[in-house]
Amino acid sequence: MQKIGIITKKSDPQAWKATRRLAQWLHDQQREVTVSLETASAAHIPLAIAHRRKQDELPEGQDMIVVIGGDGTFLAAFRAIGTREIPMLGINMGRLGFLTEIPHHAMLSTMTEVLAGHYRVEVRMLLNVSVFRQGEEVLSHYVMNDVVLHRGALARMIEFQVAIDGQFVFSVRADGLIIATPTGSTAYALSAGGPILHPAIDALLLVPVCPHTLTNRPIAVPGLGSVSVTFTTKQGTSPTTDSDEQQDRLLTLDGQTGFDLMEGDRILVRRAPHRVQILHAPNRNYYNVLREKLHWGEQLGLPPKRP
Repeated sequence: MQKIGIITKKSDPQAWKATRRLAQWLHDQQREVTVSLETASAAHIPLAIAHRRKQDELPEGQDMIVVIGGDGTFLAAFRAIGTREIPMLGINMGRLGFLTEIPHHAMLSTMTEVLAGHYRVEVRMLLNVSVFRQGEEVLSHYVMNDVVLHRGALARMIEFQVAIDGQFVFSVRADGLIIATPTGSTAYALSAGGPILHPAIDALLLVPVCPHTLTNRPIAVPGLGSVSVTFTTKQGTSPTTDSDEQQDRLLTLDGQTGFDLMEGDRILVRRAPHRVQILHAPNRNYYNVLREKLHWGEQLGLPPKRP
């Protein structure tokens, strides 16, 4: 790990301080380590020891990317990496952080282990979402966590049908639908009542959001499957109502990118051909993260058991 890029939460002064500390520490190591910072964040960190690049260009040629902030920053860094399979390490600056799993106080000790070669790289699945309008693909995007079909500002349900591998599964009236990776099972899907899936499971998770019929429950399907979502066409609706509803259907990708949907659109979600690489310290595993982030066992007043 000789070329290290750092992407920082731009609105957090504490993250800037942590970035400056890490960049200086990496510069002081007795090895050939090159540090690159994202331009906007580097403006707050007057260092002559790091290269400055635009965020979309920063990942090119790097051996790893360190993300300092929260899960939103991690997802933004993932978008910058795109299809490049570069290991990512997340440093958490104070909130929940399932992706930015390393506490900020353990940043330098973790980097010491990483530079010594003591780390493991976990490979996780991604999703490719496409939107087809009148037979033409108008959107293609990769996501790490989830694809969310939901209503907009109007307080009304939307109605849609779901098919998997071309086979009809269900139709539902609900506030929306979450299609998540195992990584995304601890994000919006968890808040909506979905199960936690271990990242090693090859599956897609479908979670209806506030369905009108309580029998519409979350379901996990094989990861190789393709999920198709179409809107249920209502009969007898006025043009005005149709227009209102067309403006009230949105697609949100990883909670950060939005896309307006129209009547007749078809949403197709499949496993992406490439994957994301997440770097872990050797003394941490997925169950460590769940215990720490969800505070399992604390209600009993007992410390978590160590292996």
